[in-house]
Amino acid sequence: MTLKAADFFSGGGGSASGMAKIPGVELRLAANHWDLAVRTHQAHFPDCEHRLADLSQADFRQYPSVDLLWGSPECTNHSVAQGRKRLQEDQIPDAEGNTLPTEAGARSRATMWDVPRYLEVMINRGRPVLGGVTENVVDVCRWILYPAWRKALDALGYDVTPVFMNSAHAHAQKSLWSPQSRDRVYFAYVHRSLGRKLDLEKWTRPWSTCSVHGVVKGRQVFKKQGVEAWGRFGSQYYFLCTVPGCALVVSPVALPASEAVDWTNPGQRIGDRARPLAEKTVRRIEDGLQRYARPMMIPTEGREGKLAKPLDQPGRTQTTRRESAVLFTPAFVAELRGGNSKNRSLDAPLATVTAGGFHHALVVPYYGQGRARPVDRPIGTLSTIDRFALVEQQARVEDCTLRMLQVPEIARAMSFDEDHQILGNKREATRLLGNAVTPPASEVLMSAVVETVTGEPLEPVPCPA
Repeated sequence: MTLKAADFFSGGGGSASGMAKIPGVELRLAANHWDLAVRTHQAHFPDCEHRLADLSQADFRQYPSVDLLWGSPECTNHSVAQGRKRLQEDQIPDAEGNTLPTEAGARSRATMWDVPRYLEVMINRGRPVLGGVTENVVDVCRWILYPAWRKALDALGYDVTPVFMNSAHAHAQKSLWSPQSRDRVYFAYVHRSLGRKLDLEKWTRPWSTCSVHGVVKGRQVFKKQGVEAWGRFGSQYYFLCTVPGCALVVSPVALPASEAVDWTNPGQRIGDRARPLAEKTVRRIEDGLQRYARPMMIPTEGREGKLAKPLDQPGRTQTTRRESAVLFTPAFVAELRGGNSKNRSLDAPLATVTAGGFHHALVVPYYGQGRARPVDRPIGTLSTIDRFALVEQQARVEDCTLRMLQVPEIARAMSFDEDHQILGNKREATRLLGNAVTPPASEVLMSAVVETVTGEPLEPVPCPA
């Protein structure tokens, strides 16, 4: 059974990339108000009909019917930051002199109400959309008109289920898993005429690690009981082991941020920079060194409260700006297996080397084309130039190297396939990527919808090795 799908507010093509990996789904319609987004989307889905349109002004009577609808409406007015200064900031040249066109802004270009507007037109046509997903920031559930929006979909005959998911925990069958922590709410819905209910737990329970039972499925539990579920992973909800009788908190399997980094590009030594770093950035680096003393992702822009994170954890949420940098730190031993300690200086005894091996990594400063390697592998070729250095235990900011993430790295952090090209300059491409949906989230959630619409079971990803 072939299901025709539409991708509204399609951005860089993340939602479409995920849907395209589901058997029987065929992308027929995509729409966005920014011509660069449309051209990027068209480059990957040439057989799909593309509309360059401000959907908040679109006459959906002129649009074709589809079976499935993915919508990612404008979210800045629903987020904490609310994007009040985005339009002004877009016109400030970046380091390469690039600005963004007015069309790149999402404000007032697409709203949550455009979803029920399209659904209503299709129902009046006698061709109701059978199911779909609407994505937004979790704060949309605090929107004053959110209850009315939910009632609108209910009145149109749809059963709607909110899903609070972190992209790092979207364990897709075919899409690359996301090495990024990105909290979003997804409203999955199916038309009641189908007579079937969504089985979301089958698709949204992430593979997790239990200290007693090993790799298990994790059951989502919200910290506040007796109120409507809402929130972000770690702050408002966590996961428990699903083995009967076990109530232990489990850790969802997630890729580290290092999976997205091009390790052949170490960046420039901070002490050698012609232009000093901003004081706020230096403070974040110092804080990160004290807490982690290992390669980190450093936020160089944005609101207060953003902290440095190590690259062996999922990266920060990718926004529409190039605001994340990679910091490489001086040498130390990282104990990948864990135990009583996580890392130690090189002048201390090495932790026990077990028969399994590959549990100790030597982290060194980057020089030329050199890169870090585990200590149970041979050291790189020793040349006449000092390439391998051992430095003091307390790392200095000026001895670290720092560089901005490049577009291919951001695309990998967003879980795009390696051959997925984003058009435009660096600033434009970053905006497209920051506005995109991570493909594994799209694949996982739309798989649940497709399974319900067709009545034919699909197989979720098996247990990771």
